[in-house]
Amino acid sequence: MELEVRGIKKSYGKKKVLKNINLKAKAGECTGIIGANGCGKSTLLRIIAGVEKAEAGEILINGELVKKPSAQLREYVGYIPQESVLMPELSVADNLKLWAAFGDYKKNRENLEILCRKFHIYEFYKEKVKNLSGGMCKRVNIVCGLIQGPSILLMDEPSAALDLVFKEELKGYIRDFIQNGGGVLLCSHEEGEIRLCQSLWTICGGQTHLIPEGMTMEEIFNGQMDIIQT
Repeated sequence: MELEVRGIKKSYGKKKVLKNINLKAKAGECTGIIGANGCGKSTLLRIIAGVEKAEAGEILINGELVKKPSAQLREYVGYIPQESVLMPELSVADNLKLWAAFGDYKKNRENLEILCRKFHIYEFYKEKVKNLSGGMCKRVNIVCGLIQGPSILLMDEPSAALDLVFKEELKGYIRDFIQNGGGVLLCSHEEGEIRLCQSLWTICGGQTHLIPEGMTMEEIFNGQMDIIQT
């Protein structure tokens, strides 16, 4: 399944955050987005997820125009934002049951059991979210984004707050996901996550630029490219 965005624009008041965003994320590939803090990476993912509306531009799935993003994209897209989506006063179990209630409940419950084992959620399944560590909370948020078995996964700084063990496990899950034909679009500052990407884009001045193949991580992170330095 291929995701494409064309000419996406978004402003907050007089500030133009996204001026002309164009990119593709293909099935069976991990696509990365990098850029300075505040350049609009998270805003772009929220728009693709249908959480925010763009002022202009198009989103296409397999070449078909998405006319009602908030409804249509829910069928295909799993979104793992940087901030928590959990209700702190509820237990982990109750939060996950709420997320499983969207769509095919029986299928979602089966996925949920597999994911809880994979991300070791049962260790604190009945704890209230407000009592969790940052890493525990992040793992539950990741499971929320995966419950419905999406074809396209949007991930905003996915391994933030995770310890080294779970960072490696998450990278393994991303590899499995794309090997099984899924598409991943992630925003990250983590070199290990960026190395998973088959294609890499940067947002600079509100526009996207495809980073040339063959560029080393050192060149990218040291800013030895004009479009990254600005």
